[in-house]
Amino acid sequence: MKIAILSDFHLGFGKNRRKNESFQQVFSAFKEALNHNPDLFLLQGDLFDESVPDQETWLEAFKLFSVTKNAKKADLSIFKQKNGEKQKIEFEGIPVVSIHGTHEFRGKDFANALSVLDQAGFMVYLHASEAIVSNENEILAIHGLGGVPEKKAKDVLQHYNPRPLEGMLNILLLHQSFKEFLPFDDEMIASLSLEDLPQNFDLIINGHFHADNEINNKNLRLLLPGSTVITQMKKNEANNPKKFFLYDTKTKTLEPIKIPGQRKFFYSELVFENASSEDVYKKVKKELETILKNPDKEPLIKLKLSGSLASGITSSDLDLSFVKLLNENAIIYVDKNFSDIKFKQKLENLRESHHKKSISSLGIELLEKHLDETNVKKNFDVRRMFELLSKGEKDKAIELLSDRKKSK
Repeated sequence: MKIAILSDFHLGFGKNRRKNESFQQVFSAFKEALNHNPDLFLLQGDLFDESVPDQETWLEAFKLFSVTKNAKKADLSIFKQKNGEKQKIEFEGIPVVSIHGTHEFRGKDFANALSVLDQAGFMVYLHASEAIVSNENEILAIHGLGGVPEKKAKDVLQHYNPRPLEGMLNILLLHQSFKEFLPFDDEMIASLSLEDLPQNFDLIINGHFHADNEINNKNLRLLLPGSTVITQMKKNEANNPKKFFLYDTKTKTLEPIKIPGQRKFFYSELVFENASSEDVYKKVKKELETILKNPDKEPLIKLKLSGSLASGITSSDLDLSFVKLLNENAIIYVDKNFSDIKFKQKLENLRESHHKKSISSLGIELLEKHLDETNVKKNFDVRRMFELLSKGEKDKAIELLSDRKKSK
């Protein structure tokens, strides 16, 4: 069998000039995939950007999935099984098997968007269940677990406990984060590690991550197909075109296929030191002009500006209005993350004053606290006592304390 693998459409994402981009990308991907005559489509969730899509998004989604439904029917047999129950699936065109992602996740009391597509005959929706797909030559078991809150992901996966079925090729579909791919350990962001993944699957496919990647070692073959649209404009997506993958079940090879017609994404970091407004203006203008020399299609550009500005200048003082003019040829986002010299100096002064206070004032405050627990009157000269003690004048300090006792 030949399988087309796609993920994270985020249908409904975007506004203004990007309003239709999520739909256009999937349409191009479906059309290109059909040129390679796949027997099956596998999707890994986050097909919608919102858990409850609006009517306009639903209309476009039905149009998109009609592309696969109206294709020449694949010569396959599909059974869905869950909790020991088996159901034969009737389908038209090229069948689509999918799990839900974290964007579609809803509580058990509510139907999610993919269950609607399932009931409408556009896909076979899996969650803690399997689809057995076969033709006259081979049998394929697709195990699917939809996205769940990250804190519960490890427990849910262990409870589902997917195991490869004997005598057939086995693929597992997931949609979760992994600790190894994150900069810090936080179970609210990821409770799963790669070592938690079940063994002996021919292929595990995980959605959620928007940049594609593949891990292939002795015990694990993991594919991250990435998204079909850029939503977060992260650095690892720059100069890395969106794609889908073709999987050949006989050779077990994965072939990346670039989605045609997509806009390019450029990510640029510009660092400044004690910069004037003119310095920033010139550097930003030069960078944008370089990027825009030969664009194939109006590109998506993100500039990240950081470093320090000259004394007396703040981010709000920068005149980058010319970017709006260039926006006619591109979609440009500028992220300003400056710390100006004046502000840094104020912070340093604050640190110094706090440090000085910690040596003297904190000592006085500590002495006052202990004296409050004695019978010393409130008008006792605590500062004088502290100065005497700090200078080693113990006798004078005792004399001061004795005088205070005598005056009671």
